[in-house]
Amino acid sequence: MTRLRTATRPLKNTFTFSAAFILCAAVSSAAWADNIRVLAAGAAKAAVERIAPEFTRQTGHTLSATFDTVGAQRDRVLNGAPAGVADVVILSNAAITQLRSAARLTQDSAQDIGVVSVSLAVPQGAPVPDISSPEALKQTLLAAPSIAYADPARGATAGTHFAKVVDKLELSQTLQARITVLPFGVEVIKDVSHGKYALGVSQSSEILQHPGITMVGPLPAPLALSTGYAAAPTSAQPAAAVLMTYLASEAALKHFRATGFLAE
Repeated sequence: MTRLRTATRPLKNTFTFSAAFILCAAVSSAAWADNIRVLAAGAAKAAVERIAPEFTRQTGHTLSATFDTVGAQRDRVLNGAPAGVADVVILSNAAITQLRSAARLTQDSAQDIGVVSVSLAVPQGAPVPDISSPEALKQTLLAAPSIAYADPARGATAGTHFAKVVDKLELSQTLQARITVLPFGVEVIKDVSHGKYALGVSQSSEILQHPGITMVGPLPAPLALSTGYAAAPTSAQPAAAVLMTYLASEAALKHFRATGFLAE
């Protein structure tokens, strides 16, 4: 998903309809209540789970959301049946661009939801190591008895980047026996919170909302990676447009901010 410092270019947002207008219209039509299929990256899991009940209360529409790595979700849409496998996706800007190029989006534009950074975490109560510079990060990694990150082969953004950082620091062989690769970032953070691993690498949005864990911070420049995320419709279902408008509202964005997505 290598450039060592990525400033993701925001996607232009053209969803300018009034959220209040569309949401009120949805509520006023009691017979119109659809299920909206959402494919989202694991980084957005906490925010989507908070948004779903509020959205249903306001509109009557329900969300069926599934979560996986960016690469896995992108490929599901790219390889899906003609009728599609989702109504709305919440993925990295790069994945959204790929879906647009493959004519898998029903709108040219996407709704920006924020930026996350590849970050390190330790169990709550553990000493917070120094990662303020590449050399400090290298010494912290050398001192760690165990390190976990998500599987690059599954399209995990943080895992893919961190594996390249380890190579750049020339630590691949040295750390090989101490590194564990797990399927998802959320599993990494869960296991770190239980003390199974001394260091975990994941997106800031997966770290900040999890109990029992302390975020050490983003990787230092020039090894840092920040990734913009956005939502986009992949079907013409009318309820998908309602969700897109809701995701642009302050009510929805506050949940993304609270779970680690910073404003662009």
